[in-house]
Amino acid sequence: MRRPPLKPSGKQAARSPHKGDKQPNPYVVAILTATLAGIFSVIGGYFAAVFQAEHAMAQKQFEYRVAAYEAFLDKTDRNRAPAISQILNIGTMAEHLATDGEIQAFEDCIAELLNKHSAEELYWQLNADLNVLRLHGSERISKICSDILLALMLRDYEINWQAYPPDVIALHERWKIAQEKGISYGWEARVTDDEILMVVTIAKLTQVLVQQLKSEIRGPGA
Repeated sequence: MRRPPLKPSGKQAARSPHKGDKQPNPYVVAILTATLAGIFSVIGGYFAAVFQAEHAMAQKQFEYRVAAYEAFLDKTDRNRAPAISQILNIGTMAEHLATDGEIQAFEDCIAELLNKHSAEELYWQLNADLNVLRLHGSERISKICSDILLALMLRDYEINWQAYPPDVIALHERWKIAQEKGISYGWEARVTDDEILMVVTIAKLTQVLVQQLKSEIRGPGA
C-alpha cells in the first residue's frame, strides 16, 4: 500500500554550522578593542590638554588685564599721578559751569595744567600710561585710549562719537561750538579755545575710561 505524498509544512530545518563558517578570533577582537580604546583615549587626552592650556592662557590674560586696570586706577590718586588726577577734576568741573566765576576758575585749572605740562608732554605721559591698557585691555578700552590720544593731537574729528553715551557727545558738541565761534567767558582769557576743547575732551574721555575699567573689573554680573 502506497503512502500519500507529504505536504510541505512551511518550516525549514535548522542549518547546521557549515564547516567553512569561521567565528571571530576572540584574541583579535580583544586586541582591536584595546587599540581603539587607546586611540580614543589619546584623542580625548589631547583635546583635554588643549582645553586646559587655553583656559590657563585665558586666566593669565585676565590676570594681566586686571593688574593693568588696577595700576592705571591707582594713578588717578593725586599723590601718584597729579596730571591724571587734575585732568579728571577738570572733566568734573566742565559739567557744572554756570557763572563767570566758575568758568574763570575752570580756565585757571586748565592754565595751571598746561603750565606744568605742555600738550606734547601730556601726550607722551599719557601714551606711556595708556600703552599697557591697550596691550592687555579689552577692545573697548583700547579704543578709548586711542581716542584720548587723538584728542591730545587736536584730531577729535576722527573720533567716532556715536560710540559714546549721549552726555559725552553733548558736552563735546557744546565745547566744539564754543571753539568754532570763539565764544569766551569769565574775566580773563588764560588759554586758547583749542586748548580748552583739547583738555575738556581728554578729561571727559578719561572719565569714561575710568568708568569702563571699573565696570570690567567688577564683571558683567556686578
